[in-house]
Amino acid sequence: MQEADHTTPGAVTYAHLWWDGGWLRDATVSIDAVGVVADVSTTPRAGTVVPGISIPGLVNAPCHAFQRALGPQTQRIASAPGSGQHDDFWSWRETMYGLAGVLRRDDLQAIAARCYLELLRGGYTSVAEFLYLHRLRQPIKSADPSDPGDPTELDADAAIARAARRAGIGLTLLPTLYQHADFGGLVPSSGQLPFVRTTAQFLEDWRELCRRYPADQSIALGVAFHSLRAVDIDTISTVARALRDDPLCRCLHIHVAEQPAEVAACWRQYGTTPVALLAARGLLSPQWALVHGTHATEAELAQLRAAQSTLVLCPTTEADLGDGCPAITAFLDAGGHMAIGSDSNIARHALAELRQLEWSQRLAQGRRNVLATAHEPVVADRLFKAALHGGRAAIGTARMDGATVRADFVTFNENAGDCDWRAPEEFLSALVFDSAAPSAQQVLVRGRWVIRDGVHRHEQQIEAAYRSTMQRLRDLVVVNPNGNMQ
Repeated sequence: MQEADHTTPGAVTYAHLWWDGGWLRDATVSIDAVGVVADVSTTPRAGTVVPGISIPGLVNAPCHAFQRALGPQTQRIASAPGSGQHDDFWSWRETMYGLAGVLRRDDLQAIAARCYLELLRGGYTSVAEFLYLHRLRQPIKSADPSDPGDPTELDADAAIARAARRAGIGLTLLPTLYQHADFGGLVPSSGQLPFVRTTAQFLEDWRELCRRYPADQSIALGVAFHSLRAVDIDTISTVARALRDDPLCRCLHIHVAEQPAEVAACWRQYGTTPVALLAARGLLSPQWALVHGTHATEAELAQLRAAQSTLVLCPTTEADLGDGCPAITAFLDAGGHMAIGSDSNIARHALAELRQLEWSQRLAQGRRNVLATAHEPVVADRLFKAALHGGRAAIGTARMDGATVRADFVTFNENAGDCDWRAPEEFLSALVFDSAAPSAQQVLVRGRWVIRDGVHRHEQQIEAAYRSTMQRLRDLVVVNPNGNMQ
Protein backbone atom coordinates (compact mmCIF):
# COMPACT_ATOMS: atom_id res chain seq x y z
CA MET A 1 0.00 0.00 0.00
CA GLN A 2 1.34 3.41 -0.99
CA GLU A 3 0.35 6.24 1.33
CA ALA A 4 -0.12 9.83 0.27
CA ASP A 5 3.23 11.60 0.10
CA HIS A 6 2.17 15.02 -1.21
CA THR A 7 4.44 14.55 -4.24
CA THR A 8 3.61 15.95 -7.66
CA PRO A 9 3.46 13.15 -10.22
CA GLY A 10 3.59 15.29 -13.38
CA ALA A 11 1.19 12.95 -15.18
CA VAL A 12 -1.43 10.47 -14.01
CA THR A 13 -3.25 7.84 -16.07
CA TYR A 14 -6.79 7.01 -14.97
CA ALA A 15 -8.62 3.84 -15.98
CA HIS A 16 -11.98 5.67 -16.18
CA LEU A 17 -12.02 9.48 -16.13
CA TRP A 18 -14.96 11.87 -16.48
CA TRP A 19 -13.66 14.80 -18.48
CA ASP A 20 -15.42 17.58 -20.34
CA GLY A 21 -18.83 15.93 -20.12
CA GLY A 22 -17.87 12.35 -21.04
CA TRP A 23 -15.96 9.27 -19.94
CA LEU A 24 -12.44 8.50 -21.18
CA ARG A 25 -10.70 5.15 -20.91
CA ASP A 26 -7.03 5.07 -19.85
CA ALA A 27 -6.79 8.85 -19.93
CA THR A 28 -3.51 10.52 -19.05
CA VAL A 29 -3.66 13.89 -17.32
CA SER A 30 -0.52 15.98 -17.75
CA ILE A 31 0.06 18.48 -14.93
CA ASP A 32 2.15 21.64 -15.11
CA ALA A 33 4.44 23.02 -12.41
CA VAL A 34 1.69 24.98 -10.64
CA GLY A 35 -0.77 22.09 -10.46
CA VAL A 36 -2.94 22.98 -13.46
CA VAL A 37 -4.11 20.50 -16.09
CA ALA A 38 -1.87 20.97 -19.12
CA ASP A 39 -3.35 18.22 -21.29
CA VAL A 40 -5.66 15.20 -21.22
CA SER A 41 -4.86 12.44 -23.70
CA THR A 42 -5.97 8.89 -24.42
CA THR A 43 -2.73 8.07 -26.23
CA PRO A 44 -1.31 4.91 -24.55
CA ARG A 45 1.54 5.62 -22.15
CA ALA A 46 3.72 3.44 -19.99
CA GLY A 47 3.29 3.51 -16.23
CA THR A 48 0.81 2.62 -13.53
CA VAL A 49 -2.88 3.13 -14.28
CA VAL A 50 -5.04 4.36 -11.41
CA PRO A 51 -7.97 1.93 -11.25
CA GLY A 52 -11.53 2.84 -10.37
CA ILE A 53 -13.91 5.65 -11.31
CA SER A 54 -12.28 9.10 -11.36
CA ILE A 55 -13.98 12.49 -11.46
CA PRO A 56 -12.82 16.07 -11.05
CA GLY A 57 -13.05 17.18 -7.43
CA LEU A 58 -15.89 19.53 -6.51
CA VAL A 59 -15.80 22.86 -4.69
CA ASN A 60 -17.53 23.03 -1.32
CA ALA A 61 -18.98 26.53 -1.27
CA PRO A 62 -19.54 27.18 1.58
CA CYS A 63 -18.34 25.32 4.64
CA HIS A 64 -18.59 26.18 8.34
CA ALA A 65 -16.04 23.68 9.62
CA PHE A 66 -16.54 24.26 13.36
CA GLN A 67 -20.17 23.14 13.09
CA ARG A 68 -18.89 19.63 12.33
CA ALA A 69 -18.61 19.26 16.12
CA LEU A 70 -22.37 19.66 16.65
CA GLY A 71 -22.95 16.10 15.50
CA PRO A 72 -25.95 14.39 17.10
CA GLN A 73 -26.46 17.05 19.76
CA THR A 74 -29.03 18.86 17.62
CA GLN A 75 -30.94 15.71 16.73
CA ARG A 76 -33.27 15.80 19.71
CA ILE A 77 -36.15 18.07 20.60
CA ALA A 78 -34.96 21.31 22.13
CA SER A 79 -38.30 22.51 23.49
CA ALA A 80 -40.00 21.24 26.61
CA PRO A 81 -42.66 18.56 25.96
CA GLY A 82 -46.11 20.07 25.85
CA SER A 83 -44.80 23.63 25.46
CA GLY A 84 -46.42 24.10 22.09
CA GLN A 85 -43.05 25.10 20.62
CA HIS A 86 -41.21 23.21 17.94
CA ASP A 87 -37.63 22.85 16.75
CA ASP A 88 -36.52 24.85 13.74
CA PHE A 89 -33.56 26.77 12.34
CA TRP A 90 -33.78 29.34 15.13
CA SER A 91 -33.62 26.81 17.98
CA TRP A 92 -30.72 25.06 16.21
CA ARG A 93 -28.83 28.37 16.22
CA GLU A 94 -28.87 28.49 20.02
CA THR A 95 -27.06 25.16 20.23
CA MET A 96 -24.56 26.35 17.63
CA TYR A 97 -23.93 29.53 19.65
CA GLY A 98 -23.22 27.40 22.71
CA LEU A 99 -20.52 25.53 20.83
CA ALA A 100 -18.98 28.70 19.38
CA GLY A 101 -18.74 30.22 22.85
CA VAL A 102 -16.46 27.52 24.25
CA LEU A 103 -14.17 26.80 21.29
CA ARG A 104 -10.44 27.47 21.57
CA ARG A 105 -8.26 28.00 18.54
CA ASP A 106 -6.68 24.58 18.86
CA ASP A 107 -10.19 23.11 19.01
CA LEU A 108 -11.05 24.88 15.76
CA GLN A 109 -7.94 23.55 14.07
CA ALA A 110 -8.61 19.97 15.20
CA ILE A 111 -12.27 20.03 14.18
CA ALA A 112 -11.55 21.69 10.83
CA ALA A 113 -8.75 19.26 9.92
CA ARG A 114 -11.01 16.27 10.60
CA CYS A 115 -13.85 17.89 8.67
CA TYR A 116 -11.59 18.63 5.69
CA LEU A 117 -10.25 15.08 5.61
CA GLU A 118 -13.83 13.78 5.50
CA LEU A 119 -14.67 16.23 2.73
CA LEU A 120 -11.71 14.97 0.68
CA ARG A 121 -12.94 11.41 1.05
CA GLY A 122 -16.38 12.63 0.01
CA GLY A 123 -15.36 14.10 -3.33
CA TYR A 124 -14.50 17.71 -2.47
CA THR A 125 -11.02 19.00 -3.28
CA SER A 126 -11.57 22.66 -2.43
CA VAL A 127 -13.48 24.47 0.28
CA ALA A 128 -14.76 28.03 0.72
CA GLU A 129 -14.60 28.54 4.48
CA PHE A 130 -16.77 31.20 6.11
CA LEU A 131 -14.51 32.63 8.81
CA TYR A 132 -16.84 34.25 11.30
CA LEU A 133 -15.42 32.93 14.55
CA HIS A 134 -13.27 35.94 15.41
CA ARG A 135 -13.12 35.71 19.21
CA LEU A 136 -11.73 32.44 20.48
CA ARG A 137 -10.36 31.58 23.85
CA GLN A 138 -6.62 31.08 23.40
CA PRO A 139 -3.84 30.75 20.83
CA ILE A 140 -3.22 27.58 18.92
CA LYS A 141 -1.14 25.00 20.72
CA SER A 142 -0.84 22.06 18.40
CA ALA A 143 -1.05 18.57 19.90
CA ASP A 144 1.12 17.33 17.04
CA PRO A 145 4.83 17.36 18.04
CA SER A 146 5.85 17.53 14.37
CA ASP A 147 4.08 20.90 14.01
CA PRO A 148 6.15 23.60 15.77
CA GLY A 149 3.49 26.22 15.01
CA ASP A 150 4.07 29.93 15.07
CA PRO A 151 3.39 31.73 18.36
CA THR A 152 2.80 35.00 16.48
CA GLU A 153 -0.25 33.59 14.71
CA LEU A 154 -3.05 34.09 17.19
CA ASP A 155 -6.10 34.42 14.96
CA ALA A 156 -8.76 31.94 13.88
CA ASP A 157 -7.60 32.20 10.26
CA ALA A 158 -4.35 30.51 11.28
CA ALA A 159 -6.28 27.56 12.71
CA ILE A 160 -8.25 27.14 9.49
CA ALA A 161 -5.18 27.59 7.28
CA ARG A 162 -3.21 25.00 9.24
CA ALA A 163 -6.11 22.58 9.14
CA ALA A 164 -6.43 22.95 5.37
CA ARG A 165 -2.71 22.50 4.84
CA ARG A 166 -2.62 19.46 7.09
CA ALA A 167 -5.54 17.87 5.25
CA GLY A 168 -4.28 19.00 1.84
CA ILE A 169 -7.55 20.52 0.66
CA GLY A 170 -7.70 23.70 -1.40
CA LEU A 171 -8.85 26.67 0.68
CA THR A 172 -10.60 29.91 -0.19
CA LEU A 173 -10.75 31.81 3.08
CA LEU A 174 -13.79 34.06 3.45
CA PRO A 175 -13.50 36.48 6.38
CA THR A 176 -17.10 37.11 7.29
CA LEU A 177 -18.68 40.36 8.41
CA TYR A 178 -21.28 39.96 11.17
CA GLN A 179 -22.59 42.93 13.15
CA HIS A 180 -26.26 42.65 14.16
CA ALA A 181 -28.75 40.17 15.58
CA ASP A 182 -31.41 41.04 13.00
CA PHE A 183 -32.64 43.65 10.56
CA GLY A 184 -32.73 47.20 11.86
CA GLY A 185 -29.35 46.96 13.60
CA LEU A 186 -30.61 44.85 16.49
CA VAL A 187 -27.90 44.50 19.16
CA PRO A 188 -26.15 41.12 18.97
CA SER A 189 -26.99 38.53 21.59
CA SER A 190 -24.29 37.18 23.88
CA GLY A 191 -24.13 34.02 21.75
CA GLN A 192 -23.33 36.06 18.66
CA LEU A 193 -20.45 38.03 20.15
CA PRO A 194 -17.72 35.63 18.91
CA PHE A 195 -18.76 36.59 15.35
CA VAL A 196 -18.97 40.38 15.64
CA ARG A 197 -16.59 42.85 13.97
CA THR A 198 -16.98 46.55 13.26
CA THR A 199 -16.52 47.65 9.67
CA ALA A 200 -13.19 49.27 10.55
CA GLN A 201 -11.99 46.11 12.28
CA PHE A 202 -13.10 44.01 9.34
CA LEU A 203 -11.22 46.10 6.78
CA GLU A 204 -8.14 46.05 8.98
CA ASP A 205 -8.51 42.27 9.22
CA TRP A 206 -8.69 42.16 5.43
CA ARG A 207 -5.44 44.06 5.03
CA GLU A 208 -3.74 41.69 7.48
CA LEU A 209 -5.08 38.63 5.69
CA CYS A 210 -3.79 40.01 2.38
CA ARG A 211 -0.37 40.29 3.99
CA ARG A 212 -0.53 36.73 5.33
CA TYR A 213 -1.94 35.13 2.19
CA PRO A 214 -0.58 36.90 -0.90
CA ALA A 215 -1.69 35.97 -4.39
CA ASP A 216 1.12 33.52 -5.02
CA GLN A 217 0.20 31.31 -2.06
CA SER A 218 -2.00 28.20 -2.07
CA ILE A 219 -4.70 29.89 0.02
CA ALA A 220 -7.05 32.21 -1.85
CA LEU A 221 -9.13 34.99 -0.34
CA GLY A 222 -12.66 36.26 -0.74
CA VAL A 223 -15.14 38.05 1.49
CA ALA A 224 -18.45 36.99 3.00
CA PHE A 225 -21.27 38.99 4.51
CA HIS A 226 -23.00 36.61 6.86
CA SER A 227 -26.52 37.68 5.90
CA LEU A 228 -28.77 40.70 5.49
CA ARG A 229 -29.88 40.01 9.05
CA ALA A 230 -26.34 40.42 10.32
CA VAL A 231 -25.10 43.26 8.10
CA ASP A 232 -27.18 46.17 6.83
CA ILE A 233 -27.32 46.81 3.11
CA ASP A 234 -25.47 50.14 3.26
CA THR A 235 -22.51 48.52 5.00
CA ILE A 236 -22.51 45.68 2.47
CA SER A 237 -22.43 48.24 -0.34
CA THR A 238 -19.59 50.18 1.29
CA VAL A 239 -17.39 47.15 1.88
CA ALA A 240 -18.14 45.63 -1.53
CA ARG A 241 -17.16 48.92 -3.23
CA ALA A 242 -13.96 49.11 -1.18
CA LEU A 243 -12.92 45.64 -2.34
CA ARG A 244 -14.33 45.72 -5.88
CA ASP A 245 -10.97 46.31 -7.56
CA ASP A 246 -8.83 44.37 -5.08
CA PRO A 247 -7.20 41.52 -7.04
CA LEU A 248 -6.95 39.35 -3.91
CA CYS A 249 -10.72 39.39 -3.39
CA ARG A 250 -11.72 36.47 -5.61
CA CYS A 251 -15.39 36.31 -4.65
CA LEU A 252 -18.17 37.73 -2.47
CA HIS A 253 -20.57 35.44 -0.59
CA ILE A 254 -23.72 35.95 1.46
CA HIS A 255 -26.40 33.74 3.05
CA VAL A 256 -29.74 34.87 1.67
CA ALA A 257 -33.45 33.98 1.89
CA GLU A 258 -32.81 30.84 3.93
CA GLN A 259 -35.88 31.23 6.16
CA PRO A 260 -39.38 32.71 5.60
CA ALA A 261 -38.92 34.87 8.72
CA GLU A 262 -35.83 36.43 7.13
CA VAL A 263 -37.73 37.27 3.95
CA ALA A 264 -40.59 38.81 5.95
CA ALA A 265 -38.20 40.87 8.10
CA CYS A 266 -36.36 42.10 5.00
CA TRP A 267 -39.65 43.22 3.52
CA ARG A 268 -40.57 45.12 6.67
CA GLN A 269 -37.18 46.83 6.81
CA TYR A 270 -36.58 47.60 3.14
CA GLY A 271 -39.92 47.12 1.38
CA THR A 272 -38.56 44.33 -0.79
CA THR A 273 -37.16 40.79 -0.60
CA PRO A 274 -33.49 39.83 -0.06
CA VAL A 275 -32.27 38.97 -3.56
CA ALA A 276 -34.29 41.82 -5.06
CA LEU A 277 -32.67 44.18 -2.55
CA LEU A 278 -29.16 43.10 -3.57
CA ALA A 279 -30.10 43.49 -7.23
CA ALA A 280 -31.61 46.93 -6.67
CA ARG A 281 -28.37 48.09 -5.03
CA GLY A 282 -26.35 46.87 -8.01
CA LEU A 283 -24.52 44.30 -5.92
CA LEU A 284 -25.11 41.20 -8.03
CA SER A 285 -22.36 40.26 -10.48
CA PRO A 286 -20.35 37.19 -11.53
CA GLN A 287 -18.19 37.74 -8.44
CA TRP A 288 -21.13 37.07 -6.10
CA ALA A 289 -22.28 33.73 -4.69
CA LEU A 290 -25.62 33.62 -2.87
CA VAL A 291 -25.95 30.76 -0.42
CA HIS A 292 -29.30 28.94 -0.01
CA GLY A 293 -31.83 31.21 -1.75
CA THR A 294 -34.38 28.72 -0.42
CA HIS A 295 -37.24 31.20 -0.33
CA ALA A 296 -36.19 33.38 -3.24
CA THR A 297 -38.91 33.80 -5.86
CA GLU A 298 -38.46 32.71 -9.45
CA ALA A 299 -38.28 36.39 -10.38
CA GLU A 300 -35.45 36.93 -7.90
CA LEU A 301 -33.61 33.86 -9.19
CA ALA A 302 -33.98 35.29 -12.68
CA GLN A 303 -32.26 38.45 -11.44
CA LEU A 304 -29.48 36.36 -9.98
CA ARG A 305 -29.11 34.45 -13.25
CA ALA A 306 -29.11 37.62 -15.34
CA ALA A 307 -26.25 38.97 -13.23
CA GLN A 308 -24.36 35.66 -13.69
CA SER A 309 -24.09 35.27 -9.94
CA THR A 310 -23.87 31.76 -8.51
CA LEU A 311 -26.58 30.12 -6.39
CA VAL A 312 -24.99 27.84 -3.78
CA LEU A 313 -27.31 25.09 -2.60
CA CYS A 314 -26.65 23.09 0.57
CA PRO A 315 -29.33 20.38 0.35
CA THR A 316 -28.39 18.24 3.37
CA THR A 317 -28.10 21.27 5.65
CA GLU A 318 -31.30 22.75 4.27
CA ALA A 319 -33.08 19.47 4.94
CA ASP A 320 -31.57 19.06 8.41
CA LEU A 321 -32.55 22.59 9.47
CA GLY A 322 -36.01 22.40 7.94
CA ASP A 323 -35.24 25.37 5.70
CA GLY A 324 -37.44 24.29 2.84
CA CYS A 325 -36.99 23.41 -0.81
CA PRO A 326 -35.92 26.00 -3.39
CA ALA A 327 -37.81 26.34 -6.67
CA ILE A 328 -34.80 26.04 -8.95
CA THR A 329 -36.05 24.20 -12.03
CA ALA A 330 -36.56 27.34 -14.12
CA PHE A 331 -33.30 28.82 -12.84
CA LEU A 332 -31.27 25.82 -14.00
CA ASP A 333 -33.19 25.41 -17.25
CA ALA A 334 -32.38 29.02 -18.13
CA GLY A 335 -28.66 28.43 -17.57
CA GLY A 336 -28.25 29.68 -14.00
CA HIS A 337 -24.97 28.90 -12.26
CA MET A 338 -25.30 26.44 -9.37
CA ALA A 339 -22.76 25.25 -6.79
CA ILE A 340 -23.12 23.02 -3.74
CA GLY A 341 -21.85 23.20 -0.17
CA SER A 342 -21.76 21.17 3.01
CA ASP A 343 -22.53 24.32 5.07
CA SER A 344 -23.20 22.98 8.61
CA ASN A 345 -21.43 19.70 7.76
CA ILE A 346 -24.24 17.43 8.90
CA ALA A 347 -23.04 15.51 5.83
CA ARG A 348 -19.60 15.69 4.26
CA HIS A 349 -20.11 14.03 0.88
CA ALA A 350 -20.41 15.95 -2.37
CA LEU A 351 -22.42 13.30 -4.20
CA ALA A 352 -24.85 13.08 -1.29
CA GLU A 353 -25.62 16.77 -1.81
CA LEU A 354 -26.51 16.09 -5.44
CA ARG A 355 -28.73 13.17 -4.44
CA GLN A 356 -30.51 15.18 -1.75
CA LEU A 357 -31.03 18.06 -4.16
CA GLU A 358 -32.85 15.90 -6.68
CA TRP A 359 -34.77 13.98 -4.00
CA SER A 360 -35.96 17.20 -2.37
CA GLN A 361 -37.33 18.33 -5.73
CA ARG A 362 -39.08 14.99 -6.19
CA LEU A 363 -40.73 15.30 -2.80
CA ALA A 364 -41.82 18.86 -3.51
CA GLN A 365 -43.17 18.18 -7.00
CA GLY A 366 -44.40 14.60 -6.72
CA ARG A 367 -42.52 13.27 -9.73
CA ARG A 368 -39.16 11.74 -10.63
CA ASN A 369 -36.05 12.94 -12.46
CA VAL A 370 -37.18 16.51 -11.92
CA LEU A 371 -33.87 18.18 -12.73
CA ALA A 372 -33.32 16.30 -15.98
CA THR A 373 -34.07 17.85 -19.38
CA ALA A 374 -34.56 16.52 -22.88
CA HIS A 375 -31.08 17.81 -23.70
CA GLU A 376 -29.53 16.40 -20.50
CA PRO A 377 -31.72 13.40 -19.57
CA VAL A 378 -29.43 11.90 -16.90
CA VAL A 379 -29.97 13.75 -13.61
CA ALA A 380 -26.65 12.85 -12.00
CA ASP A 381 -24.66 13.92 -15.04
CA ARG A 382 -26.47 17.24 -15.33
CA LEU A 383 -26.12 18.09 -11.64
CA PHE A 384 -22.47 17.05 -11.45
CA LYS A 385 -21.55 19.18 -14.44
CA ALA A 386 -23.48 22.14 -13.04
CA ALA A 387 -21.89 21.81 -9.58
CA LEU A 388 -18.41 21.44 -11.08
CA HIS A 389 -18.52 24.61 -13.16
CA GLY A 390 -20.64 26.55 -10.68
CA GLY A 391 -18.28 25.69 -7.82
CA ARG A 392 -15.33 27.07 -9.75
CA ALA A 393 -17.28 30.24 -10.49
CA ALA A 394 -18.28 30.58 -6.81
CA ILE A 395 -14.65 30.88 -5.72
CA GLY A 396 -13.35 32.65 -8.81
CA THR A 397 -10.78 30.01 -9.74
CA ALA A 398 -11.64 29.38 -13.38
CA ARG A 399 -13.50 30.85 -16.30
CA MET A 400 -16.73 29.16 -17.23
CA ASP A 401 -15.23 27.96 -20.52
CA GLY A 402 -13.22 25.40 -18.55
CA ALA A 403 -9.80 26.97 -19.09
CA THR A 404 -7.19 27.03 -16.33
CA VAL A 405 -8.51 23.98 -14.50
CA ARG A 406 -6.63 22.79 -11.44
CA ALA A 407 -5.50 19.17 -11.37
CA ASP A 408 -8.00 18.08 -8.71
CA PHE A 409 -9.28 14.52 -9.11
CA VAL A 410 -11.05 12.00 -6.90
CA THR A 411 -11.15 8.25 -7.50
CA PHE A 412 -13.68 5.78 -6.12
CA ASN A 413 -13.41 2.00 -6.26
CA GLU A 414 -15.15 0.34 -9.18
CA ASN A 415 -17.42 -1.59 -6.81
CA ALA A 416 -18.97 1.66 -5.53
CA GLY A 417 -22.46 1.59 -6.97
CA ASP A 418 -21.53 -1.64 -8.77
CA CYS A 419 -19.69 0.41 -11.36
CA ASP A 420 -17.46 -2.55 -12.18
CA TRP A 421 -20.22 -4.07 -14.31
CA ARG A 422 -22.05 -0.95 -15.48
CA ALA A 423 -21.66 0.97 -18.71
CA PRO A 424 -19.75 4.26 -18.38
CA GLU A 425 -22.86 6.32 -19.08
CA GLU A 426 -24.28 4.91 -15.82
CA PHE A 427 -21.24 5.63 -13.63
CA LEU A 428 -22.38 8.95 -12.19
CA SER A 429 -25.93 7.71 -11.65
CA ALA A 430 -24.50 4.76 -9.74
CA LEU A 431 -22.22 6.91 -7.60
CA VAL A 432 -24.89 9.50 -6.81
CA PHE A 433 -28.00 7.35 -6.37
CA ASP A 434 -26.85 3.75 -5.85
CA SER A 435 -23.96 4.13 -3.43
CA ALA A 436 -24.74 5.60 -0.03
CA ALA A 437 -21.39 7.27 0.68
CA PRO A 438 -18.46 5.97 -1.37
CA SER A 439 -15.09 6.87 0.14
CA ALA A 440 -12.44 8.20 -2.21
CA GLN A 441 -9.40 5.95 -2.47
CA GLN A 442 -7.17 8.30 -4.47
CA VAL A 443 -7.28 12.10 -4.22
CA LEU A 444 -5.11 14.53 -6.17
CA VAL A 445 -5.27 18.21 -5.20
CA ARG A 446 -3.50 20.82 -7.28
CA GLY A 447 -1.46 18.07 -8.86
CA ARG A 448 -0.27 16.59 -5.55
CA TRP A 449 -1.30 13.29 -4.00
CA VAL A 450 -3.29 13.77 -0.82
CA ILE A 451 -4.85 10.32 -0.44
CA ARG A 452 -3.31 7.19 -1.96
CA ASP A 453 -4.85 3.71 -1.68
CA GLY A 454 -7.28 5.09 0.87
CA VAL A 455 -4.53 6.41 3.17
CA HIS A 456 -3.82 9.99 4.20
CA ARG A 457 -0.40 10.39 5.76
CA HIS A 458 -1.65 12.64 8.59
CA GLU A 459 -4.90 10.85 9.35
CA GLN A 460 -3.72 9.33 12.63
CA GLN A 461 -2.63 12.72 14.00
CA ILE A 462 -5.79 14.37 12.70
CA GLU A 463 -7.96 11.71 14.30
CA ALA A 464 -6.11 11.87 17.63
CA ALA A 465 -6.40 15.67 17.84
CA TYR A 466 -10.09 15.54 16.92
CA ARG A 467 -10.90 12.89 19.53
CA SER A 468 -9.03 14.80 22.19
CA THR A 469 -10.91 17.97 21.33
CA MET A 470 -14.30 16.29 21.29
CA GLN A 471 -13.60 14.67 24.66
CA ARG A 472 -12.72 18.08 26.11
CA LEU A 473 -15.84 19.64 24.67
CA ARG A 474 -18.03 16.81 25.93
CA ASP A 475 -16.69 17.28 29.44
CA LEU A 476 -16.98 21.06 29.22
CA VAL A 477 -20.30 21.50 27.45
CA VAL A 478 -23.38 20.12 29.13
CA VAL A 479 -26.37 19.28 26.96
CA ASN A 480 -29.52 19.80 29.00
CA PRO A 481 -32.52 17.46 28.71
CA ASN A 482 -34.09 19.80 26.16
CA GLY A 483 -31.08 19.49 23.84
CA ASN A 484 -29.46 22.90 24.34
CA MET A 485 -25.79 23.42 25.12
CA GLN A 486 -24.99 25.20 28.39
